[in-house]
Parts: sequence; C-alpha cells; structure tokens
Amino acid sequence: EERSRSCEVIPDSDWHEYSVFVTGLSPQSALRLDPCDFTGHVTLAWIRVDRVPNLALDNGTLSLRLDLKGGGAISYLSPSGSNRSLINIHDRGRYVQQSYYAGRPIDRRDEGQSSTWSPWSWNPIQVGDTYGHVAPILESWVRDGTAYVKCRPLLWDMNNEMAECHMEMWVRLEGRSVHVKNRLTCFRTDNRWALTQNHQELPAVYTIGNLHHLVTFMGTAPWNSGSVTEIDNQGPPWEYWVGTEQWAGLLDDQGFGVGVYNPNAEQFVGGFYGSPGGLAHDDSTGYIAPIRTGMLDKNTVYEYEYDLIVGTVHDIREFVYSKQGEIYTGGPTSTPTITPTITPTPTFTATHTPTFTNTPTATETPSPTSTPTWTPVSPDLVPDARVDALDVLEFLRRWRHDRTPSRVDLSGNGMVDGLDPLSIGNYWMQVTTPSGEAFKKG
Repeated sequence: EERSRSCEVIPDSDWHEYSVFVTGLSPQSALRLDPCDFTGHVTLAWIRVDRVPNLALDNGTLSLRLDLKGGGAISYLSPSGSNRSLINIHDRGRYVQQSYYAGRPIDRRDEGQSSTWSPWSWNPIQVGDTYGHVAPILESWVRDGTAYVKCRPLLWDMNNEMAECHMEMWVRLEGRSVHVKNRLTCFRTDNRWALTQNHQELPAVYTIGNLHHLVTFMGTAPWNSGSVTEIDNQGPPWEYWVGTEQWAGLLDDQGFGVGVYNPNAEQFVGGFYGSPGGLAHDDSTGYIAPIRTGMLDKNTVYEYEYDLIVGTVHDIREFVYSKQGEIYTGGPTSTPTITPTITPTPTFTATHTPTFTNTPTATETPSPTSTPTWTPVSPDLVPDARVDALDVLEFLRRWRHDRTPSRVDLSGNGMVDGLDPLSIGNYWMQVTTPSGEAFKKG
C-alpha cells in the first residue's frame, strides 16, 4: 500500500484547494504534511475525508448508527440533536454487538491466536477481531423504519479468521428505546470444540467512560418500584449478579445514561474499566451483558431480542415495567432451514416478536436421468461479491441437509476441488453432488 504521495503547491501565499489520493489496504490512522524540499512552510486549513458508511435511524427522540465498517454493530446512540454518543468504540471488542461462545478454551497460538486471548473458546463477534480486522457485511438496508444487517463475523482471538456462521440484526427505534432482534446461524465444520454449556452475551454493551455508575435491581420483590443497587466493580474480572427485573443501566453523575433490558435473562455480568470519564474512542468503558447459559451445536440457530433505553433510572424502569409480560424471542431455535428461503423483512408486532410473511421458498426438482436439472435458488444464499468454500457448504446444507459437494466449477476461474477458499467477483456457480444432481447460482 502507498505510504506517501506528493503534490505540487503554488507558492503564492494564497489559499488553494488540493486533492490528494492515497490508496491502502488498511485504515489510515494518521496524516503528516511536509514541504518536499524541507524549506518554507505549509499551513493546513482543513481536511475533508469520506464518511465511514453507516446505517442511520432517527425518530426525533433518539439517533442511532450501525457501523458498516464493523459488522453493522451499534456504534452510535444519543438523544436526537446531540453529537455525543453514549457507546464506546475504542476497539473491535466494544460497541453494542453480538457475541457467542461454544466449546472449551483451547490453545491455537501456533495458528495465529493472540497470546492475550489464549486459550479461548469458539467466540464469533460481530465487529471484528482483537487484531483490528472487521467483519464483512453481506447485506444491509433501511426499510419502513427498520434497519437490517447481515455479516460474516470473525473469531475474536484469531488473526482475521472468519467464523463459520452468519449474524443478522433487525433494529427499530421506539420512543426513547431501541428494539433489537439478533440471529446467529451456525454452519460449522470444525472438530476442535466439544459441545459444552457456555454463557452467551445477549448482547455485549459497552458505554462511554462518563457512564460509570452501574445500577440494577437485585431485590426479592421485583416489579414493585423497590430501591435499586449500584454495583461497584473495577473489572475485569467482571461482577456477576441476578437482576430480578431483567435490566441494568450505566449512568453518568447526573443520573443519565443507557439501560439494557432482556426479559429472558435474569443473570447479568458487568462492571467498569479504567478511570471515570471518557467518550466514544477513549479506553475507559462501562460494560453490561445479560447472559444465559446455552449450548451451541455446529448447526444451531440462536435468536433473541432486547431493548436499549436512553434516560434516567426512572425512564428505564418505566419502560421495563410497561413491557412486563410481553414475549420476546430468546434462545436456540431449529437447525438451519434445509429449503432455501429469502431473508424476510420482519414486521414488529405489539409483542415485539417479528412476524415473517410471504416468504418464498425454493423446491427441489428431482433429476430422473444423468442430465442435471436446475433448482432455483434464492439470491441471498451466497453473496454476490464474495464466495468461499464455507458459503458453498452452507448453500448445500440449506438446500438438502444430506448433500456434500464434490466439486465447485466457477466459469472463467477454473475448478476448485474440495473446500479450498477463494475470492472472486461476479460469477456463475455450478455445484455437483456425488449423485450427479446439480444446481447453479449467478
């Protein structure tokens, strides 16, 4: 990648606008201006850079952004009209994001695992990994007040290793709250991690250092407006507790901040790291995660819903109390669908459970002879800009669970035997199963 680029400057002591293009394979973190002959001086008036792409929602009460350079995770949340986010994005492990665990911790340092995070379990997270790489976006849109993202997450402890799963997220603003539905779809082929029960962060919430008061309700008589408890923890290690009203919040010295509510989780983990004070990019941060213990198999689909509430303790509890008794999705569902389906647009009902309607499906066309017949497939199963062996494997599993690929023929790009990964542009793909049946995707 380019390290520098020169630009001829008109030495007339007047202001001029210059465009300098520097291309790179990694994010640019600094800019330095030097006169090339090391004489005279250059004064910089301003720098204009392209905005990092986001999906944005604003309902007049709250403003929210999803970072498309970070798996589509929640990177910004504030009252409308404010320019100060309540979310910490100091590194790829922060944000408000999906994070799941499976298997016992293992040592993979010889494969590039960070020594700081070794040994470690199977841990895909939405934003990226500890090395700073980011999860690629497979699909994103905003429609009728709902934002949707689908990403291919990375394993937190590894160096740019894609997890064998997809993450999806539907987000909607409702007054001073954010309602989120998350889905994990696993299509793992590894044999490293045995099946174990693990805590799942539902979700992981990291706030700015100004929000350093961690409050919750831990009493034995919930839903009666009893006194809240402030938890004093300088983690890690973090504090574990039972929140009997299924919420916790991080507040500033004036009592304003963010709460998280998950009606399917009474167990919580959290605390505060660093010194009180700090904003979105600073090291200090507050942390909360509603947790449930669950087992993720190689083909598990895991869904859950939660709310973020912006305001005071009174605002948080008022919202939570209004939701008492409503049913939210929470936990593993069925294994991945065998018949391919197009990703639906959720309709948020009064119970906050998305209703999926008019979902077209593809049906299998049997092949009576050795001549292949084609099965129509949904366009979202394999992303247009990228295909690798794991996508092909998931494609097959969702078409027929008992089929495995024998070859992948990519027109104009040769043939790839087995499951070697590759990266190409637009393509026609033909997958032939051992029995000779085939289908294709454009």
